[in-house]
Amino acid sequence: MGARLTELLRKRLYELYAAYAAGRIDEVLRDYDDNVTMTSYAPVDIFPYLGRKQGKTAVAATMHAAHAAFEYLSYQPVFMVTEQEDAAVIVLARLRQRATDRTIQLFIADFIRFDKGRIVELRQFMDSFDAVQQVLGREILISKMPD
Repeated sequence: MGARLTELLRKRLYELYAAYAAGRIDEVLRDYDDNVTMTSYAPVDIFPYLGRKQGKTAVAATMHAAHAAFEYLSYQPVFMVTEQEDAAVIVLARLRQRATDRTIQLFIADFIRFDKGRIVELRQFMDSFDAVQQVLGREILISKMPD
């Protein structure tokens, strides 16, 4: 029975990622708990809509802001592990920044906790240094630290 539940969760997650990529945010939010916590470990100076958000309304605003800033060319899970009511997903995202028409590509790691079939926690990590360089359209030079 556990293997069947894990497979159902995987199928459901693939459907949620496809809906999110297509901008069907209301469809995605149906699987979120009203008191969900979302923490995106990203520089909020560059991605001001990310950071820590509490509650479905705040998460919805984050999703809408992300879609307003970027066109989602692809947002595809490339690796997924599910176990009971937990999941880890690595996503390959190709996005077009609407303000600059610049295309960026990055990997995002999502760690998702479910409770009673609803998402109660999402922790998201990205290669933020690489993402910032792509969004800014230039390499960030790091000065060498003194010995």
